[in-house]
Amino acid sequence: MANILRLLRSFSPLGLIRYVRLRLMGRELLIRGSCHCCGSCCRRINLEGEKGWLRSEKDFYAIIDEYPEYKRFVVMGKDELGFLYFSCSWLTSAGLCRDHDSRMKLCSNFPDKGLHFCGGKLPPECGFRMVEVRPFDRYLKDEMKGQVK
Repeated sequence: MANILRLLRSFSPLGLIRYVRLRLMGRELLIRGSCHCCGSCCRRINLEGEKGWLRSEKDFYAIIDEYPEYKRFVVMGKDELGFLYFSCSWLTSAGLCRDHDSRMKLCSNFPDKGLHFCGGKLPPECGFRMVEVRPFDRYLKDEMKGQVK
C-alpha cells in the first residue's frame, strides 16, 4: 500500500491520465533516440523530495542537508504547475557536464519514464523522445490465440 501511495504522489493529474490511458490501451512507454549534448536537460530540472516534487526553497535546502551533492543546483523559478525548477551549475558553456564520468544518478538516468507520468515533457532540443508502443508479448499472445482457433 505504501508503494502505491508513493507512486500516486509522484504522478501529476496529467501524468495519472497518461498512465491510465496507457494501461487501458495495453501499451507501454519506450524511450528512443540519443543525446544531442544540447544541455537543455540541465537548464530546467525539477527535483523530487520525500514529499514529492519540490515546491518550496525550504524543502530544497532540507534536501541539501541530506544530499550535499544537490548544492550544484540553482533555483531558477517555478514552472506552470508550481514546481521549482533548477539549473545545474556544473554545465559548461559548451552544454556538457564538468564531471560527466561521475555525474549523479539523476543525470545519468535521464530521460526517465517518470518524467512522462509526473506531467513533464522532454525539452524540444532533446534527441530523446518517448513513444507509446504495443508490447511485443501482446502481439505474440494474439498470434498464438489465432493459431489455436
